Amino acid sequence: MSATASLSFDIYLHATPQQVRAVLADPVLARRWLAGIQFQPGREEDPRRLTCEWLQSDHLEANGGSASVVRFESVAMGQVTRLTVTHRDLAPGGSFLNVLASGWPNILSSLKSLIETGGRAGRGCGLAVREPAGSAGTPGEQVAD
Repeated sequence: MSATASLSFDIYLHATPQQVRAVLADPVLARRWLAGIQFQPGREEDPRRLTCEWLQSDHLEANGGSASVVRFESVAMGQVTRLTVTHRDLAPGGSFLNVLASGWPNILSSLKSLIETGGRAGRGCGLAVREPAGSAGTPGEQVAD
């Protein structure tokens, strides 16, 4: 895939970065907030980051037949943790990109609910769509890398 697009989101969680990472890295818990999506986190040297390859095995054509990459970065900010999610290597203008642009807010709402209450998705997820660093687009816009 030559030109790719990416999406970035920030969410603020009432938890420590260690608590956030524990939920992100736990395959049993991942099934609760990812709702049917297979997700294998990789190993990172830096405990503030977690990167995984994302491949829709049931729909290989969804991203032009290529895997995409999701990176989670957590930063302690007083009583909360800012979690930045960047989903990159997405086929520009593809259906997968369009689904993810509206789907990540729901996914992160489920994650927030799981971390803060132990339950499933709730309202008021504290999500802010932002443009990737160095892009010239508007927030939430699909940006070519």
